[in-house]
Amino acid sequence: MEKKYSEKDTRATKLSALDAEIEYVENAGSDVPGQGKKATKLRVKRHFRRFWFCYLVAGIVFLAIFLPIFFIYIIPAIAQRVVDDTSLPVYAARILDPTPDSVTFSIDTSLKIPAGLSVRIDPFSLSLFNREVKPMVPFIDVALQGYNLKGTTKMSISSNNTAVLNREQFVEALTKAVYSKQFKLSAKGSTTGHLGALKAPVTLDKDVELAGLDKLSGFSIDTASLILPAEEDGTNLRGTATLPNHSVVTFALGNVTLNLKSADVVIGQGYLDNVVLSPGNNTMPLRATLNIRTVLENLLDILGAQASALMDGKLEISASGNSTVYNGQHIPYFEEVLNNLTITARVPIATILSGTLSGLRNSSLLDGLKGTLDSAGGLLGNIAKLSDILGD
Repeated sequence: MEKKYSEKDTRATKLSALDAEIEYVENAGSDVPGQGKKATKLRVKRHFRRFWFCYLVAGIVFLAIFLPIFFIYIIPAIAQRVVDDTSLPVYAARILDPTPDSVTFSIDTSLKIPAGLSVRIDPFSLSLFNREVKPMVPFIDVALQGYNLKGTTKMSISSNNTAVLNREQFVEALTKAVYSKQFKLSAKGSTTGHLGALKAPVTLDKDVELAGLDKLSGFSIDTASLILPAEEDGTNLRGTATLPNHSVVTFALGNVTLNLKSADVVIGQGYLDNVVLSPGNNTMPLRATLNIRTVLENLLDILGAQASALMDGKLEISASGNSTVYNGQHIPYFEEVLNNLTITARVPIATILSGTLSGLRNSSLLDGLKGTLDSAGGLLGNIAKLSDILGD
């Protein structure tokens, strides 16, 4: 027994203290509670003490490979996913101060990022375009300032004198907005997002569904009266019209001239001045010059086309765009859209008669007619007196 212990002591002197401890635990046997687990821990500890340099080198190599991948690919991918998953609601938009080749464009929107994140984005340019056109052809570029995003961040974007980059595509977008119940606004722009010291390139590429003007459905002529005699500029009808705007987009149109039609015959022009078409119902003065000769020359066709409306005690008037002038300049993209749009309203005949009679009561024509009737009455009285004298 002494020889056995002596051999173990000799061997222990050749081992490190850790090796000796491991051997001691192993020789203690499995009968001692916890010795097996302790032995395993000691083996692992011995292993790492022996090969720590190898693991250090392996760790450095791993980080040298992983960190570039993390910063070049993983962080940008996560940032882009956050942008892709966020919505871009449009609360309001405005197309103001139009010129033949520019507009003032503004939009109210917001971006929502996950709770707990705070991201700063650099200024960038947001391009508006029609998604179905390939390759992408922007029709307007809007400059965005830098924003600090946290939770839901409201953004008001405004760009004065924004150039119309492609009139054909702009007209296409306006046509969809005016003619459709729903239309799609596509926007794209690239910037850099900063998350603390980390930064990543991100691209905002969104399609936003918006309510359209639906061909100005609900257009009405609320009041109308004939002007007798016509005013110096030829105006012989005045009234009020309501133009509904079912969208969230405000359009500054300026002075709009309409062709008034019945039975596809242009019977005059209507004029709406200083039109700003805001969301909701827009009631505004209407004046018109009706060509009475044209009406009389096409009376049978007009009466035929008006048969259904006349049975309801109404007159049906259609209107289409003729010209759109803002600050003395024709706005070609608005004219291309509105000149192909026809809107129709039915006006109660009683409304026209009531308005006309009300106007006559306040006009010089009625005073002149009264004077004429008074003169005629005086003449008849004198004739009666003369008859009495002659009779005598």
